[in-house]
Amino acid sequence: MARIAMAVTGLGAAVLMTACGGGDGFADKPADEIVKASKADMGDLKAVKVSGSVTSDGQQIDIDLQASSGGDCTGTIGIAGGSTELLGVDGSTWMKPDEAFWRATAGETADQVIATVGDKWVVIPAEDDSFNSFCDVDELLDQMLKDDKTDGSKYTVKGTEDVDGDETVAVDNEDPEDGTSTGYVLVDDPHYLVKIEKTDGKDTGSVTFSEFDEEFEVEAPGDDEVIDFAQLGA
Repeated sequence: MARIAMAVTGLGAAVLMTACGGGDGFADKPADEIVKASKADMGDLKAVKVSGSVTSDGQQIDIDLQASSGGDCTGTIGIAGGSTELLGVDGSTWMKPDEAFWRATAGETADQVIATVGDKWVVIPAEDDSFNSFCDVDELLDQMLKDDKTDGSKYTVKGTEDVDGDETVAVDNEDPEDGTSTGYVLVDDPHYLVKIEKTDGKDTGSVTFSEFDEEFEVEAPGDDEVIDFAQLGA
């Protein structure tokens, strides 16, 4: 399950940190200045929405999720034809998978898990990064903003492109080991990364970032709506 989080962050690990030039104003600045501005603006975010689809090792993962730096989140993650709702409140997280999700992830224990859980929310252990990383903007962006360019990578500015009505700088990152990805960074301040696309390599797909710093409401499920596998000895 850890591959779910890794696949999404894998698309963008180097893209933002290599944005450079390609248009008027911000797009014409030196690479170091654009990198610094992009990293600072994304690092200051308190909330963001992440949407898109990623294929990792032949498995498609769909994401539609809002998250905050306070550990709040709400949305869905789809995998192998199934999906799970994800909910986070003040750092505690729960998931509510459908039957197809359990059958795709629980293996031989799927029938037992489905019978035990029913339609309750399942507590996600604090140490489980597979889903918890999606509910913490700081953790997610820390992974995506890592400045660890792979030797031999080649970065090419494609110019400025319109993304949902906003002007962005489009930058190709050609990694000899992991293929080519393209990041789209807003030309206007703040210089957020709004989209990542990857068409070859191990992790492919397209992910968008939106609703920057917009507030959203979440509410923890009641005790009678929750099941904790740890307390069941599972």
